[in-house]
Amino acid sequence: MKKIITPIIHAAFLIPLLIIAMGSIELMARSFGLLPDYIHVFEVPYVFLTIGIIVISGIPLFWLANRIMQGLEKLHSPTTYDHFRQSFFFYFIIVFSLSHWIFSGFNGSVDDLYFLTLSTFSLVSIMINYILFQRRKAKVT
Repeated sequence: MKKIITPIIHAAFLIPLLIIAMGSIELMARSFGLLPDYIHVFEVPYVFLTIGIIVISGIPLFWLANRIMQGLEKLHSPTTYDHFRQSFFFYFIIVFSLSHWIFSGFNGSVDDLYFLTLSTFSLVSIMINYILFQRRKAKVT
């Protein structure tokens, strides 16, 4: 049962991060007009905002999520299957975003901004899970 719940717990930690990110992006867009029509997604303010959110909120949140999953599962010999199972939702987000861009193109719309933000946070979460997974694996062997 714990192996079914831990990926859901891992994905649930994405919700507060998305609330912070989307609220900040909307506040920045409406207050300062830095992203008026979402045409220039790769403008400097968006990049700095995303990096700041990842460093200040994302890394600690996903590190905490991985520690909670590790405490719940208590894996004695973690396998690669465990990493993919725990990060399943994040891999799904990346595949969905890429398929969206392949079939409809990246044109800088609001959807593209949200998919880009989701994909970036998903990549960070997968990397943190993989790094902590390798550390757990090294302790076991």
